[in-house]
This record gives sequence, structure tokens and C-alpha cells, in this order.
Amino acid sequence: MNPTNLFPKGPLVWVLAAGVLIGAGTASTVIGQRNQSSTYKSPYVTVDQPKLVRNTTSENRDMVRELDESFANLADAVKPAVVHIRVKGKQTTNMFGQSQEVGGEGSGFVFRPDGYIITNDHVVGGFEDVNVILYDGREFPGKVIRAEDSDIAVVKIDAKDLPTLRMANSNMVRTGEFAMAIGAPFGLDNTVTVGHISATQRTNQIPDPSSGVRRMYWDLIQTDAPINMGNSGGPLVNIDGEVVGINTAIFSPTGTSGGIGFAISSNQAKLLAETLIEKGKVTRGYLGVAPENLKIYQQKELGVEKGALVEEAPNDGPAAMAGIKKGDVIVRINSVPVESQVDLRNAMIKYGPGSKVEVEVVRDKEHKTFNVTAKEPPAPVVQVPRTNKSNPFGDLDIPKEFQLPEDVPGFKDLPRVNTPDGTPRNSEGGVKLGVSVEDVSTTARSQYNIPSDKSGAVVTMVAPKSPAAEAGIKQGDVIVGLGATKIESARDLANAMKSMKAGDSASIHFYRYSENSSMEQKIDVRF
Repeated sequence: MNPTNLFPKGPLVWVLAAGVLIGAGTASTVIGQRNQSSTYKSPYVTVDQPKLVRNTTSENRDMVRELDESFANLADAVKPAVVHIRVKGKQTTNMFGQSQEVGGEGSGFVFRPDGYIITNDHVVGGFEDVNVILYDGREFPGKVIRAEDSDIAVVKIDAKDLPTLRMANSNMVRTGEFAMAIGAPFGLDNTVTVGHISATQRTNQIPDPSSGVRRMYWDLIQTDAPINMGNSGGPLVNIDGEVVGINTAIFSPTGTSGGIGFAISSNQAKLLAETLIEKGKVTRGYLGVAPENLKIYQQKELGVEKGALVEEAPNDGPAAMAGIKKGDVIVRINSVPVESQVDLRNAMIKYGPGSKVEVEVVRDKEHKTFNVTAKEPPAPVVQVPRTNKSNPFGDLDIPKEFQLPEDVPGFKDLPRVNTPDGTPRNSEGGVKLGVSVEDVSTTARSQYNIPSDKSGAVVTMVAPKSPAAEAGIKQGDVIVGLGATKIESARDLANAMKSMKAGDSASIHFYRYSENSSMEQKIDVRF
């Protein structure tokens, strides 16, 4: 997405100039040609005749011409189905009392000829006005159907007989294949860039700075085809013109393409889009397992080539209560084969809460089946600050010279806004601890050396100058108490914060672990 500052006289807004970009401000500079006098004479310059590269043949050149023409034909075939999306939201007032309208731009493509368009949720989610501009120049208002946690949305417009793009089987995508990205970076619609598939099955947690939501992406395709702000939602296609991914994010210290872009896989996007169109929402059943893909050595040790390895199965979860254990490899959910952790997650879109499913696992090289009743998924992780613009990628170190200043004029949400009496508050009036937290998972235990018998809310990000930062809390710390409230999960901390008011003081109880030691701290903070 490519958010824009629509307030014409306000201060320049800097948005996410470092880290993973799911959207950023647009700042265009038109480089034009100045009028020149007819009497102006260009300096005389001698240029040597270019020399042909040795050993080139007409056959070599013909091959390059054919490749060149193939890319041009591919672009011509794909562009008519790609759309430019502009959005506007409610008028807001920034910290300086200046009125401004929230808006942005992004991309998408036609999924069905009767007016269904696929894009990213972060492009269109939460905006009042969504306008879709077709390749032929027609514009239509759109109705948005969202799968917020998966960052996919469908936009319905009142149009028929539209050109569409086919969806490829992203399981067949191979590293090294050509890839073409089409979209509207910086609002420049119908922009085409070419590169390769750099990797598949990438997994990462990426925060959306415009909403404060920290989404988990389970099946990303990495590409070096240049992707920039505004490409979000547009297609990444193969040489056959089939969509292999939905361009979603980049990792860059500068805010522009650095050759590391990510797209949500086409299989994931297609499943979600079809579910949204059919049901109007996406509801997943909860098994209560943390699945991982099998590594090569695990395939040999466990005697199974494909499946989803159970890394964690909480005792109170549906799977554990049915008999499934850590170390089992799930290979089937009812009639749906499971070859990876993504297959398992996608299967639970088909089987919602309350569904009774037969789960086949491999344990000690033997096949076993268990009957599991899926439950409602737990509440999503909350208490995410929409404030730390300097390192939104969380677990990656961004060089200091690429980090944004802590106080940037024009931001609606800052880590803290001090009122005249000095009370720290966020821009919406409530108090914030200033941390991003999540439940203690197997990954977190490994990353931060958290013992297996410890629970709480593990800190993944700390906003500068926040109460948490002043208390000395760091990434990887595990918060286990706030005041008299015991904290056993991210939800517990969010609920505890609801009772806090500006001017309140409370004791934060947290642990910090290393390989050979642990440190316990209780520090009083004032909100």
C-alpha cells in the first residue's frame, strides 16, 4: 500500500522509512525538462563507435530478441486485469490540531469476471471510500470483504465481463524461476518489473504500522523483482501469466526496493478469496498445535517425507486432549492430505469451530488416528504499539543511520504525548505500556532461552520513551505481573492495561533469561 498525506498544507509525513514495508507515504518529485532557448548549442562531444561483443552470432541475438519479446507480450497479456486502488478514510486531527484526511493507494487484480478483485487487507481494510480504477480507465466504488488476520481482501465492484488472471499452483513454484510484478508503485499504475523467485515458504511476523496489527505470514514467496510502496495487492506472475503470489511486503532499510520482496502465495490467496466470496468471512477451527515444516534430517529420523511436525501441543488444547503429542507428524485432516504446516492451517479454514475431524499422525514411524473437536481460536495478540516506526521488523536489527527520528511531525500516533501536566498518554487519550507482546511459544522459548515451565507475555518490541522503556524492559523479557494481576499470556496483559489510567502507578514484574542464568525484576512505573 502507498498511504498519502491528503492534507495539502500540513507538515510532511514520514511513514515507515525502515524495515518491512506494508505501506508508506508517497512523496513524488517530477523531473521535467526546462524550456531551452533556440539559440542554445550543445557542447560538441566525440563518441567512439560502439564495438560489438565478441563471439556474438545472429543466433544469440535472435534468442535475446525472443526473450525480450516474450516479456513484452507477457506484460501486455497481464496488465488489462491489474487494477489501481485508491482509498480514503475519516478525517482526523493530528497532534498539532491540524485537520487531515487519511488515504492511500495500492494495487489488485481481477479474480472473477463478475467484479471480484483480490488485494491486500492492509490496502483497503478500515477505509470508508475504496475506489477501483480499471486498466481501461473506468472507475468503480468497491465493497470490501476482509480476511484481516491473513492480509487478504476481496473488493467487489459493479462490473461484468472483466479480464481475469489465472491462479498458479504455488506449491509448484521453484527458486530461480522468472517472476514479473505488476502494480502501481508510488501511484504509477501499470508499472512492470521483472526478477526471479528467490525463495519459497518464508514465514515471518510483520507489523502493519497503519493499523497496529501484527500479522503472521506463513507462506511467503520471496522475489527480487522490484516491489515498492503501492505495489501491495498486485500480482506476481510466472512466465505463463499465472499469479504465483500477491505482492505484500519488502524488507529495506531505505523504504524502497532492495531486492527482497515478499508475496502471499497464490494457493493461500485463492483459498481465502473463495472463502470470502462464498461465506463473507474466514473462520478457522482451532486444533491447539504449533505446526512446523519437517527439516530434511527430521524426515529421515521420523520416517516420514511430508507432513506438519507438532512442535507444541498445550495440555488444554483440543489436540492434546484427544491424545496428540509434541513430536507427532500430522499427515491428514479428514480427507485433506497434509504435506506442510500451511496445509494444516488451510485445512482448518474448511473445518471451523465445532467441527469433528479425524487427524492422522505418524508417531514412532507408525500411523495413528485421533478424533478431535476443533474449538474457537484464541483471541489475537494485542497491545501492539502503533508507534515504533524505527524498527517495525521486530527481530531484525536495522542500522541506526536508517532509523527514523523518535518524534516525527505529522504522525497521528506517537509513543507518548505529554500533556501540560506531564502525564504520558498516547494520542488517543488512553495509557499505553509501550510494548508489543505475544504468548510464549516454542519459537520464543528457543529465541529468548525461556524455560519450558514459564509462561507470561514475551516482549517483541519496545517503543522509545514509553513507560516500558523507562522501566528497562527489553525485547525477549517475559512479563509475568502488572500490579496485583498475574500475567500468563498476551491477553492477560492487554486486559490488565484496560484498568490503568493516566497518572496511575503500578509494579511491572518480569524475567530476563540467558543461556546460563535468569534475572527477575519488579519495577514501579507511572502511566
